[in-house]
Amino acid sequence: MGNTYEPGHSRWTGVTGWLTVGCALAAILCALLSVSPYPPLTAELCLAGASAVFACCWVASSYRVRVGPLDKPRPLPGSRPTDRVLNWLFAFGMPFAVAAAWMVGVTGSSEAGMERERLERIGYEQREVEIVRPVGDPAYSPPGDDTAGFWTADLLVRVPFITGPRELVLEGYTTSQRPAQGMRVDAYYAPGHPEEGASEYWDLDFGRAFAYFMAAIFVLPFLIGAGAWIKSETFDFQVESLRRFRPVLHLPVLGILLCGLVLLLPVALEFEVAGYDRLPAFLAGLTPLLALAWVVREN
Repeated sequence: MGNTYEPGHSRWTGVTGWLTVGCALAAILCALLSVSPYPPLTAELCLAGASAVFACCWVASSYRVRVGPLDKPRPLPGSRPTDRVLNWLFAFGMPFAVAAAWMVGVTGSSEAGMERERLERIGYEQREVEIVRPVGDPAYSPPGDDTAGFWTADLLVRVPFITGPRELVLEGYTTSQRPAQGMRVDAYYAPGHPEEGASEYWDLDFGRAFAYFMAAIFVLPFLIGAGAWIKSETFDFQVESLRRFRPVLHLPVLGILLCGLVLLLPVALEFEVAGYDRLPAFLAGLTPLLALAWVVREN
């Protein structure tokens, strides 16, 4: 055989390899979509753990069917047919993996998540209420360069609870028109639970909506651009080299990514390490970039 590169390949290396990739992509997608809204992040952890297990199985099956020594050089460019699907998954999976790790880093606490579920369960939603009268004189803020003018005032409103209407004060309510008696405005309340009161907006709902808006406007185009840049800057043979096991390439990459998974555990399981829980998750977002740098270096 001389000094040619002849790594082993079998049905099991193919199956375990694609299961590794598939579980990793599913974990990234679950993290980006917040499938588990609060810790423990069961779906994300199970999929990421399954990906790690399948990666170990892929290494073991590749070692068993190898042909020749493991330290043979990588294949020459063009020596194997190109897998276009793997190339695209690699290019766009890297930036989205970084975003997924940072999404995990901003996951809310289990206490806040359970409170959200409780309020949703009792029907705490946005509905219209009637203004009885403004409390004090409304304050007007004139329009700016990119903002419209608005009024701010404490409002006494009539909330139609099931047990009967009640008058409550909404503090610091903002309207586009000068508030007046009989005017209808939106407020959050649960009709069957007057003890929960009413508010202009729901803090948890507002924060989540704002985060999705910012992600759609700024983050998503950046991730797509980063994926396109990686696709244009990496050669097909560099990605193809990932398909056959080479210890000098794959073991460091797997070790780096496994460290990233471990760094996500404090947020995913809600515990602190040396007083920190979210900082390790943001550091975990750097591990896909370190893995990419190692792949480029070794190719």
